[in-house]
Amino acid sequence: MPPPDNLTSEWDLINALNREFGPAPAGVILSIGDDCAAIEIPGPDYLLWTVDTLVEGVHFDLAYTTLAQLGWKSLAVNLSDIAAMGGDPGPALLSLGWPPDRDRREALEFAAGLAQAAREYGVAVIGGDTVASPGGLIVTVTLTGRVPAHQMLRRAGAGVGDLIFVTGPLGEAAAGLKILQQGLELPQELQEALTEAQLRPRPHLRAGRLLAQEGLATALIDTSDGIATDLYHICRASGVGARIPAAAVPVSPRVTAAAPHLGCDPLDLALFGGEDYLLLFTAKPAVAKRLPASFSRAGLTAPHPLGRIVTGDRVVLATSAGEVDISGQGYDHFRLDLRGDAQ
Repeated sequence: MPPPDNLTSEWDLINALNREFGPAPAGVILSIGDDCAAIEIPGPDYLLWTVDTLVEGVHFDLAYTTLAQLGWKSLAVNLSDIAAMGGDPGPALLSLGWPPDRDRREALEFAAGLAQAAREYGVAVIGGDTVASPGGLIVTVTLTGRVPAHQMLRRAGAGVGDLIFVTGPLGEAAAGLKILQQGLELPQELQEALTEAQLRPRPHLRAGRLLAQEGLATALIDTSDGIATDLYHICRASGVGARIPAAAVPVSPRVTAAAPHLGCDPLDLALFGGEDYLLLFTAKPAVAKRLPASFSRAGLTAPHPLGRIVTGDRVVLATSAGEVDISGQGYDHFRLDLRGDAQ
């Protein structure tokens, strides 16, 4: 089969690569297209396997990110993938592309941040690779995990009538990024909270395990690319659509407070900003009634209702002016914006 003429989005490229690689071998329960791969192993658990790469100038800027913060985040984004499957993390591998002209002793500052996150979340870093990188710092972390086979959650599984929830208020990481990029000065407490959300995300592993253990969710994903895109992933995997009332979107009060300083709509940050690393999930209405009590028993804040799964194949935002299709309008590495620049 000849290659496609035009791969306009990150998802197009992933699908094309999937076709090139061919079907997964026996024993691979989940391959390309979810937050983790899942592999059958001896015993009651599946092995989870995920990888994320952070590239200088694309995912981070050392003008406002310390190497220790980068180390923390490089593991946290992988931990969020494990949370999105309802799993517990296991050992990790690190691949570090280090610019030859940068002091290699600074790599220990990066390692200290990664090690701090590893200790907090019970992860052992057991190996990897180090190479020279002439184009800036490149960090790749591969993380394993485990989840009982009968509990594993995935993007597929949402059904018409299911309710949609998210495990925290939205938009803080995106607001924090704007503060850092623009060098803004906001009230100290507000500024620190928002920039911390961007630089040191805290993955919702306990919430993911709770949803899996108690069978509370029908589909699950983490909010890395923005609700508009992450919910669309659930819809595509499940063969459904989604409807979100704009008034129901749990915009963080901090984002609302910061919005006048940022010159942007707080709802846009909540829907399209991404990097909150919360969990977005669907639940049957009867089960949804149990969510507040279940989360309270676990010492967790109850998730926020966001909308409902409907027939169709689009994510629709219901506003006072009408319904707007927002499917897939969050972050995409390869989509071009109106200036012709990669988003």
